[in-house]
Amino acid sequence: MVHHGLKRLFLTVLTLILLISICPAWGAAENSHDAVILFTHDTHDHFYPAPSEDGGEYGGYTRLATLLALERVKYPDAITVDGGDFSMGTLFQTIYATQAPELKALGAMGYDVTTLGNHEFDYRASGLAQMLETAAASGSQVPAIVQSNGTVLDGEGSQELIQAMEDYGVQDHIILTRGGINYGIFGLMGEDADACAPMSGMEFEPVADAARREVAALEEELAQLEGPSVIVCLSHTGTDGGKGEDYELAKAVDGIDVIISGHTHSTLEEPIQVNDTLIVSCGEYTTNLGVLALELDDAGTVTDYDYRLVPVDETVTANTEMERLAQSFQPIIEEEYLSQFGLTFDQVLARSEFDFTPISQFGKEHKEDTLGNLIADSYIYAVQQAEGRTMCRWISPWWQRA
Repeated sequence: MVHHGLKRLFLTVLTLILLISICPAWGAAENSHDAVILFTHDTHDHFYPAPSEDGGEYGGYTRLATLLALERVKYPDAITVDGGDFSMGTLFQTIYATQAPELKALGAMGYDVTTLGNHEFDYRASGLAQMLETAAASGSQVPAIVQSNGTVLDGEGSQELIQAMEDYGVQDHIILTRGGINYGIFGLMGEDADACAPMSGMEFEPVADAARREVAALEEELAQLEGPSVIVCLSHTGTDGGKGEDYELAKAVDGIDVIISGHTHSTLEEPIQVNDTLIVSCGEYTTNLGVLALELDDAGTVTDYDYRLVPVDETVTANTEMERLAQSFQPIIEEEYLSQFGLTFDQVLARSEFDFTPISQFGKEHKEDTLGNLIADSYIYAVQQAEGRTMCRWISPWWQRA
């Protein structure tokens, strides 16, 4: 009987070992979940690629659209967001108010949410209002807009902007659910960005105060939903040498998982981690597509992440549909803007026989530069043409000086 008892005990232990080996969830940690954010900021109307300093090309919605499609094959449940300043920077800005090409382009590329940057106010409150109304009435797919710390002030165009924001559906925050992950998203404009838009017609609350309010509201709403949650701030606020306004925001406010940091045109090769917040930036003018993949536990805590900046360069094939959309705006730009100057969209205005200093090589030292001379002399020439050539010799262009 002892022999049979030992045999049964041996078989029982062996069975338990086999069950544990084929059921790794036993005694393991909570299940993991993947949350993926595709992002840009400060795209500034860059529909087409531009020449880069190394002889190649960079950027362009036409190529960015291709990369977005490729990333969505890998991550079909990814969300796509933008950190503001999607307008002003190329000829497409000239039809900002009447055609809203920027929001139509973001919508065509499948962006879910964006926020307002300071350059969205370059045509003041009335211009932004007209653009929002144009986009809302177009019937085109356009992204949601979140803006959480701005209040429209009384003044010229204020009522039009209030109505346009209502018609478009601008919100303080929004919740998206993809692949079992709940994303709570809100948008901010920082102190420096506000200073860069003095004619915005809006007053912007300190970002930390607004963020605390939005995080609290989102946490309450997200608690009612099943599945892990992520809180994302689309911040047109910025970083500076690893610090800056968004760094201070992350230090001051708990509960923000990710800050998409726009405005300062920063390129962060690795996220800035402040407490439990990741701050990410992918550079300006569609130079890169940012990809942030978060690993979450059941409680929504970030346990790991993968971060990539995918270059938008000449190795990327242009997306046919985005090329077609960009081309559709060209005759409108010529008709509404360029025709008054007798110009066409692809017309070359001038060529330089000498090189200009690339912007990446400018430092904080103030010194003479060929581009600065050209701009200054152009102003002098324009004034002389307007007022006659009776100006003093000391303000004459360099080519006229003895």
